[in-house]
Amino acid sequence: MTSFKLVKYTPRIKKKKSGLRKLARKVPTDRLLKFERVFKAQKRIHMSVFKVQRVLDEIRWRYYEETVMILNLMPYRASYPILKLVYSAAANATHYRDFDKANLFITKAEVSRSTIMNKFRPRARGRSSPIKKTMCHITIVLNIVKKSK
Repeated sequence: MTSFKLVKYTPRIKKKKSGLRKLARKVPTDRLLKFERVFKAQKRIHMSVFKVQRVLDEIRWRYYEETVMILNLMPYRASYPILKLVYSAAANATHYRDFDKANLFITKAEVSRSTIMNKFRPRARGRSSPIKKTMCHITIVLNIVKKSK
């Protein structure tokens, strides 16, 4: 007599393909100069990582002029510090490296968590409840694209 083992059925969840492959097609990787980059980072911005991330997803893999236009028209509060950061990175690229702003391309835009500032709010019966103020670091990398002949 054979014995059967009961196994709980778990349905396989199909992974959704990300849209990064579509974005990667727009990148002129053959024309990006490898070592011609400008890094710019802003630290301790008083904003949630998730609020900044949705703005950075829109500007990644775009040219500088298109990015400035998008950030000016966005209704989010996170777009203003990112706009200042992109302006500053482009100014550094033109001043220190003599790059043309028309050829600048955002290859990397990322956000990471920073410290959390804890405050306490007084409540009823002498108790208190915590308030957590999150901060984040934003890094933007501008790359120069050589002109096609």
